[in-house]
Formats: sequence, C-alpha cells, structure tokens
Amino acid sequence: MALVEVTNIIFENELALFQTPISMQITFEVLNDLTDEIEWNLIYIGSPLSEKFDQVLDNFSMGPLQRGVMQFTITSQPPNYQLIPSKEDLFSVSALILTAKYRQKEFFRVGYYVYNNYTEAELIENEPQVVLIDRVYRQIMGSNPRITKFPIDWEGQLTQLYVPPTNQQFMFESLIQQQQGGVGMQTEQNEQVQQGQQSSTFTQNLF
Repeated sequence: MALVEVTNIIFENELALFQTPISMQITFEVLNDLTDEIEWNLIYIGSPLSEKFDQVLDNFSMGPLQRGVMQFTITSQPPNYQLIPSKEDLFSVSALILTAKYRQKEFFRVGYYVYNNYTEAELIENEPQVVLIDRVYRQIMGSNPRITKFPIDWEGQLTQLYVPPTNQQFMFESLIQQQQGGVGMQTEQNEQVQQGQQSSTFTQNLF
C-alpha cells in the first residue's frame, strides 16, 4: 500500500508569458509516519526525442513527515529557452513533469503538456526568424494531467523490480515510435515497465 497519496495539483498561472515563473500548489496525504524525506523534482522537457535537453526547474526534499494532509507551493524559474535545441522544439508540444521519490525510489509522476506560441495575430501570421521570447506565451494543460503511480517497497528492504520510463517515453511514446519505427531506445525499458504495470502501476487522469 502506498504511504503517500498526491490528491490535488493546481497551477496558479496556466497561461502566462514563457519567462514567467511557474507556480503550482500541491496537496498530498501521508498515511503513515515517514522516517525519511520525500524528494520532489520539477522538470521541463526541452525536446520530446532526447532526455539530454530536460531541464530541472526545481529539486527539493521534505521530511521526516508525520501522518496527515499537507500542502505546499512550488514557485520555480521558467525554462531557459536558450537550452531548448531548436525553434521547432520551442513551438511544438512540450511537457512539464513533477516526480516524487522516497528513499531514491520514484512512486509518483505527473506530466502536463505545454504549448508555446505567440498570441499576437501579426506574429502568428508572420513568424519572426529570431524568436521574440518576451512575446511568447506558454499554455500548461493543467486540466489534463497524465499520472502514473509506481509500486515501491516503502520499508526499503526489497529490490525495485521495475524501471520507470524516461520522461520522453512517459509523455511522447507514440512520437518516439514514429521516429524510430516502434523499436530502439524504448524496447527494453518498456518491457520492464509493463511488468510493473501488471501488478499495481497505472496511469490515469485525476484532479
């Protein structure tokens, strides 16, 4: 049984200028006292085809934690657009991912698709050759999260039997299959992930 349940996530600025800080309120319940820390990571996917362009926007730990309902707010700096590999990657669909780990084992992951674009008709119709980043808006699809819960040994006595998918596999599996003909980087890890899904790993829409 999971000892931590994330029950709600609310973005304070789903639509905002790209360079605006990202702020999200997270509510979770601790079902039993935890002696170690929970580690949270907020990640922006710079390219759907390569994890080397992932940007860690925030990383922090909290704990030990007592049983009860808790709430906190993450306010992180926006992604560094200069680290996004191409203009196409900036303006194509991207994603924001929040993960939670206990004793180095990931037990929760939620992803949100992100769309970046100009909002001014003139810039949409006549796209500048050089990106005007101060006029680019981002839209976080906060009402359509992609959520996965991974079974872990909360006592830390057993070996983890599954390998979580990469961020790209988690959010862009169909695109990766199209690019690689359905084989390649995902095959071996997907087989291991599916073994976990057959027990109690699942993906669903919540909130």
